[in-house]
Amino acid sequence: MDYEAVKLGLTIINMLVTALVGVFVWQNKRQQATVSSIVKIETETKEAIDKLENHVNERFKDKCTRLNALESKVNSMPTKADIIRLHERFDSIIKDQHQMVLMLGEIAGQVKQLTKER
Repeated sequence: MDYEAVKLGLTIINMLVTALVGVFVWQNKRQQATVSSIVKIETETKEAIDKLENHVNERFKDKCTRLNALESKVNSMPTKADIIRLHERFDSIIKDQHQMVLMLGEIAGQVKQLTKER
């Protein structure tokens, strides 16, 4: 083997390896993120987050409004003590009504007796 043939072979191999490295670097650069693609993704992500945040805030306001309305209704409801007092008042009214019915019965009986005597 002669020295020139070995030199030519190594030169060809070097050229092929350099070409392969060049193709690999070119492909790798194509797949890497560029500044503009990063900015675009950041903008899209920020818009999506803002949209989601607005949606959550809107639902939160709705829930707060409903909760406030519910709390005001609960606060205006009678307590157990109020219901017990109402029961006691109803019982006393029923008792008074029963006594009035008995009195009316007595008066009616007396009126009957007075009309019989005449």
